[in-house]
Amino acid sequence: MHAKKGSNFLKFLLVLGIFSLFIAGLFYFFAGERGPIYDFKYERDAKPILKIFDKDWYWLVASSREDYSADFMLKNKVPPGGGPEKFGELVIKVLLEDGKLAGFVAYHKKKFYEGFLLFLAVDKAFRGKGYGEQLARYAIDDLFEQGCSVIRLVTRTNNTAARKLYKKLGFDEALIEDGFVYFQVFKNDYYKRLELLRQAPSYAKATEDKQDEREVPAPT
Repeated sequence: MHAKKGSNFLKFLLVLGIFSLFIAGLFYFFAGERGPIYDFKYERDAKPILKIFDKDWYWLVASSREDYSADFMLKNKVPPGGGPEKFGELVIKVLLEDGKLAGFVAYHKKKFYEGFLLFLAVDKAFRGKGYGEQLARYAIDDLFEQGCSVIRLVTRTNNTAARKLYKKLGFDEALIEDGFVYFQVFKNDYYKRLELLRQAPSYAKATEDKQDEREVPAPT
């Protein structure tokens, strides 16, 4: 009798274990990262991102290499000028293609109502595929979902590819000063423009025509 009870108990544990694995699998499938945009992982992503910084420092950062550490920013996910109290506030997302980093975006909330798009860059080997717009829209949606009512960014006046993309996304040029363009977009305006864009007859063609999209960084 005791042996039979023990056998039934083992069967129960086995069924329970299989059921738990099934539930965990469903959770991972529906709630886990599905790609192609993922959370930044330093061990996997830092090296290719730092290579992008090394090649395109002028476009990505307004400060000198001596005055700004991209590696420090990545390790601590910290906005420019932030101390330990700001560690972890910078959101960094990467876009992977076949396991290789194609581009990244970094953004944060400066105030409870204001988001800031700090970096947006696509590796030269992966340009022309719309990845810059995809990363930017991910960041914009996330910041608005976090409660921001306006998103701002800065890029160089001679970064024509960046200015073209940001205008396409619905950003307005709020100020041009000392070689930099200050962009901003408000939540209601962004989604109204997006809806109009989707309704336009040329939208399907526009989403396929990515030949002019290049790196679109926003200097610190």
